[in-house]
Amino acid sequence: MFRKLTLAALVIVALPLASAQAGVRIGLGIGVPIYRPYYRPYYRPVVGVYVGPPPVYVAPAPVYVQPAPAPIYVQPAPAQVVAPPPPPIPAN
Repeated sequence: MFRKLTLAALVIVALPLASAQAGVRIGLGIGVPIYRPYYRPYYRPVVGVYVGPPPVYVAPAPVYVQPAPAPIYVQPAPAQVVAPPPPPIPAN
């Protein structure tokens, strides 16, 4: 029980010290940021993109609709009278 109370007291005493901002800090870095800053977006190089030629558009031929021709009426030929064949010539 005494240990638990002592540990709790040390934690309570150490909390204000952990949140203090003043102090000496020593850091070691390798020059690679762990985060990506918002002001410099990271653009991955695009490799192997093939841009083909644009599609060929062939317009359909225009269709002109011609009006129907006027009907042509052909009059029947007049009835021709056929003359009977000439009589045969008698042989002498």
